[in-house]
Amino acid sequence: MAVPWVVFGISGASAAGTGAPLPPLRDHCGSDPSGGKAQVFRFPAADGTSLDGALLGGSGPGVVLAHESPADLCGWLPYAAVLERAGFRVLLFDFRGYGLSERGRTGDYVADVRGAARELRRRGATKVFLVGASFGGAAVLTAGAGMSDVAGIVSLSGETDLPGSDLHALRAAPRLRAPLLVMTSTTDRYLSVPEAKALARAAGSKQKGVVVYPGSFHGWDLLYVAPYKAKASATLIGFLRAHARA
Repeated sequence: MAVPWVVFGISGASAAGTGAPLPPLRDHCGSDPSGGKAQVFRFPAADGTSLDGALLGGSGPGVVLAHESPADLCGWLPYAAVLERAGFRVLLFDFRGYGLSERGRTGDYVADVRGAARELRRRGATKVFLVGASFGGAAVLTAGAGMSDVAGIVSLSGETDLPGSDLHALRAAPRLRAPLLVMTSTTDRYLSVPEAKALARAAGSKQKGVVVYPGSFHGWDLLYVAPYKAKASATLIGFLRAHARA
């Protein structure tokens, strides 16, 4: 589910504090497709705010997964396992004020994405992709506009603008340089087809495209519940693989 605005600090879980030990993913999310092999840790956003994260996969190109709102990293966990099996190293994280992350002094969600990408590189990924759904899609689009070392960006229904936040994807788009893939559906309530096409036209990326699927499926529902979810997943993974070889 997505909301047309950002409610900062919706979760009280961040009250656990930066020094509290993180629970394993099975306790945090109710399941762990890695079988307990996933690493859980805290890392700093670009402004120093403490975020919680999880890492799946021991090698391969890196993928940062940015979650929807209201949600947390657990929503990406099933697909993180898919990406791991496809040969990627995957970092999931909670935005500030969500899940087990610190609230932070400001709603700088761009700093969260940039911190996650930096952490994934620190942990050995030589190439890093940014993938976000809905709110997370808006975040990776906005953050990616200020990053020169991103291998590619995928937005699943990321809104072009989220008033009251620092996420203004359409405004940031001309500064994008990384290959870009925007995925949406014909009657998506939060990212219309004209908006998706306008975003791609505005993007400074040399390689860019929009994929539109039938229906009104939004964000990670394109990968989880849509009748064409396998096709949507193959499109996303195909994009990652193509640009990982570049």
